Amino acid sequence: MNPTNPFTHILLTLSLAVFCSGAAVAKVSTEPVKPTPVAANPEAGKRLYENNCAQCHGADGKGDGPAADFVYPRPRDFSLALFKVRTTLSGQLPTDHDLFKAISKGLPGTSMPAWEKFLSEEERWQLVHHVKTLDTMGLFKEEPPKEQVVISNPPKVTDELVKHGAKVFQDKKCWQCHGQSGRGDGPSAEGMKDDWGQPIRPVNFTKSWTFRGGSNLEDIYRTFTTGFDGTPMPSFAETIKEDDRWALAAYVKSLAREIKTGQVVKAKHVAGDLPKDPYDKAWEQAGQLDVLLAGQIVLEPRWFKPAHDTVGVRALYNEREAAIMMVWDDGTQSKGDNGKPADQVALQWPQEKAAGNEKPYFVLGDRQNPVDYWRWNAAQGLARQIFQGYDKAAPHGADGVVAEGGYKDGQYRVIFRRPLSAKSDKELSFAPGAYVPVAFHLWDGNQGEEGMKMAISTWHYLLLEPPTPVTVYLWPLGIGFLALGGELALLRRLRLRRKSPS
Repeated sequence: MNPTNPFTHILLTLSLAVFCSGAAVAKVSTEPVKPTPVAANPEAGKRLYENNCAQCHGADGKGDGPAADFVYPRPRDFSLALFKVRTTLSGQLPTDHDLFKAISKGLPGTSMPAWEKFLSEEERWQLVHHVKTLDTMGLFKEEPPKEQVVISNPPKVTDELVKHGAKVFQDKKCWQCHGQSGRGDGPSAEGMKDDWGQPIRPVNFTKSWTFRGGSNLEDIYRTFTTGFDGTPMPSFAETIKEDDRWALAAYVKSLAREIKTGQVVKAKHVAGDLPKDPYDKAWEQAGQLDVLLAGQIVLEPRWFKPAHDTVGVRALYNEREAAIMMVWDDGTQSKGDNGKPADQVALQWPQEKAAGNEKPYFVLGDRQNPVDYWRWNAAQGLARQIFQGYDKAAPHGADGVVAEGGYKDGQYRVIFRRPLSAKSDKELSFAPGAYVPVAFHLWDGNQGEEGMKMAISTWHYLLLEPPTPVTVYLWPLGIGFLALGGELALLRRLRLRRKSPS
């Protein structure tokens, strides 16, 4: 048998599930599946599917809809009845409630939206019924799930539990796929594929908003217990005991951070020289803004499936210059020497001061409103250009702009620095309290991104926060002393009044 064939995988998985079913039940507590609250209406379910789902999942549910080639990861192939997010044991079908939750809440980190925002509860249940009819093997009809995993009350998360989870992470070699820092950059991550032969990357544990099955402690524990069928992520129900799975979940949860979005990058004022080292502790005082990215789909060649969904931005400044650090996770460093393009990052500013709030076109400016474009290449370093639209670029001298980058533990950190004052009155200068438009571009060379195949942001703003004057701290002290003096004076008058004869 061919082990890469999806049908072979299903047969092997089902055989293993049958062979190990007794042991699985003994080691993992299960409970009866809840009844489905809504009866099937085949005509309604088919109509809803055709109107809302077929464009990605295909008319027959094979994941081959007209939009399938433009999203990453590819839409689920329902015909083989392999589903990632389940409350059932590995190799078993999902419950109707599992499918309903996936349809209702969506799958973070994918193009699958939360349909509860657009469809009624009745309509979502009809989609559940229809999705099951797309199973070409008839598994839902032959053996619908009867038991689901019991998720017990989670333990209290303590430093000791997290520390124990870190040991489990090492002992069970989770780092081989997910990396020592959990960024999906382990030595086994390169070249991974799912059961359909599509490229797949291990989950980045630091980005909680991309966890397919949810980022709560119970969600993470469930994933370790059930596994993700159709992917290299196995179930650990038989190889890691329950207490250790909870500890592992707590450790992974400790690695995750919440996304922090907004429109303004706030630069903190520092005394002395700005740090040149991207790992300098001074950068810790600069709060990171997560700038949302999307594929460049305006101009040819359009890019619908960018590798990155965010780039972190931090900023500092002193009396002479400003520095912006861009931070992003990349499990596959590319310097252009592996037959693929080099990793790159860029930012753009309006080249000239604009009247009012007018800004250049967000994709590399336009003929009337050029942009000052700074690009850092992992192989070649800094290049500065003036763009008047994507098809009109001219080289520009650095004029004090400096870029320094580093890659460590699956993460890039690139610092751009420039003087606050521009050489020309027409060009942008940076001043405390002023909002300066800025936008960001990012390329992943390992994914073949170069040129217009990139992830882009809308316009944001850089704000140099004015230094806090000393008087801000002195005024409260002064008011406090005045209040204290007034109270003492009042007490003295009251005492004198009591002593005086009536």
